[in-house]
Amino acid sequence: MAYPTVPGRKFAYDVGGGSVYRGTSIVDMVSALSTDEMSKLNGLSNSTYAVLQSYSSNYGIKLVLWVFLPHKYNVSGLGMLHAQSYAGQMPPTRNLQSITVHGSADTTNGLDGTWIAANLPNGSIPTLLTGDDDWRDQIQPCTFSESIRCLRVEYATTGSYMGAVVYALHIYGMKATGEVVNDILFMDDDASGDPEFIRDLDFGDRPEGTTTTHRIKLYNSSSTKTANNITLSLIDQDLLFSTDEGATWVTGATITSLAPETASTSIIIKNTIPPPTQMLGPRSPRIEALIGSWS
Repeated sequence: MAYPTVPGRKFAYDVGGGSVYRGTSIVDMVSALSTDEMSKLNGLSNSTYAVLQSYSSNYGIKLVLWVFLPHKYNVSGLGMLHAQSYAGQMPPTRNLQSITVHGSADTTNGLDGTWIAANLPNGSIPTLLTGDDDWRDQIQPCTFSESIRCLRVEYATTGSYMGAVVYALHIYGMKATGEVVNDILFMDDDASGDPEFIRDLDFGDRPEGTTTTHRIKLYNSSSTKTANNITLSLIDQDLLFSTDEGATWVTGATITSLAPETASTSIIIKNTIPPPTQMLGPRSPRIEALIGSWS
């Protein structure tokens, strides 16, 4: 099946300098999520939950998540997996009562600042999303009237002995203009003018036993600084890349340096789907660029 167009770039908040906190109300932040919990929350599993709000005899208990982003972002969509569990029963199969989304450009701790209600073109967030493909084919359009630094999501349960179960929370969009002066950008070398990717690269709906490629470049957006020892990694069983026009295919490589406002040579990404029979479905691997230093 063909999936809807991805609405933006998926933020790697679990490895890109973000943090996530949980609480039971918008004025009660309890604790930070661990690195493992954040990885699960930004992952794809619908069987291993990232965050569980234990059931309570109190009516209408909430689970609140705050996602603090390293920079201001223009949010364009949310990918989500969640449900409600009765008395801790797993897997959860019930609808939550509601999901409320807000963002803030100026909060310092998640409790202060000005909070803006999300614009949800679909009207509301579905209260039960647990299907294998829901994180991909049920991405919810979501925008704000300005760039935000923190996203707050409230999961409300329907009654006594109900608990919220959250498997995934993906945030799509782009960094706000001017937020990161010295940065390495991913450019689409197969598009005219080599523009920056405004959404995740999608290899599309393809049959088994096929291979396709796409060219990208890295671009140093700094006007004054050189990026040194850029480590590029792509760890996925079906993807490799080449920095030498296909002579060698690797999962990791180092670019010694990129001068200010300079692009790398072309990097070819190769996606191979093995012959039948495979367990097909959507995937979301990462290619990461880690900068050793700026000079």
